[in-house]
Amino acid sequence: MKRPVPGPPSGHRPAGPPPPGRRSPSGWHRLLPRSSRMFVLGMCLAVGGLGGGVRAARDGEGVLRALGIFGSGLLGLALAVAYVVNYRRER
Repeated sequence: MKRPVPGPPSGHRPAGPPPPGRRSPSGWHRLLPRSSRMFVLGMCLAVGGLGGGVRAARDGEGVLRALGIFGSGLLGLALAVAYVVNYRRER
C-alpha cells in the first residue's frame, strides 16, 4: 500500500485536543450579544433609561434615583453598540 506523499498542510485541523500552546477562546466571547433580541432590549433600555433619567432630573427627583435610571440607559446603549460592533466583526 502506497503512502501519500507529504506535501503542504491541507488546512484541516487534526482530531484530538489542541496542541499545548493553543487555548480555547476566553469567556468574554460569551458576554457578546449575538441575538437581535439583545439589540432590541438594549434600544429599549437606552431610550427609556436616558429619557427617564433626564425627566427625573428635571422633575427634581433624588439624585440617586435619576443617576440610577440614567445608568440603566447607559447600560442599554452599551448593549446596543456591542451588538452592532459584534455583528459587523462577524460579517
